[in-house]
Amino acid sequence: MRGKAIGVALGVAGMVLWFMPLVKVGFNVYAAGRQIGHVSYILMVCSLAYAIFSFFDLHKLRAIAATISTAISLLLLSEAWNYAAWGLYGLNIVSVLSWLAAVSDWDAGKRSVEDTEG
Repeated sequence: MRGKAIGVALGVAGMVLWFMPLVKVGFNVYAAGRQIGHVSYILMVCSLAYAIFSFFDLHKLRAIAATISTAISLLLLSEAWNYAAWGLYGLNIVSVLSWLAAVSDWDAGKRSVEDTEG
């Protein structure tokens, strides 16, 4: 139950961070996720999918959504390294934590199934 709540919270945090300043585009002018373009919409969908998959304990799909989100957010960070804003750093942290939570819950689920079979 605790893993489910953490997973949903991480998914919601990813969706909220999508609306925060991700990239500096001018003097005190920042762009959020909807202003960046098509790739950032995939981040939003991955965060929503992660929250839904966490609620239904679909750990493999959680890991896939978190992997895609982590890869895209790291790609955005590498492209906008000098112009990255705090929202992009937060999104990277949340996506990496989401991946770690998904993999650890998936591993714990596999171990519990092995314990009941053996």
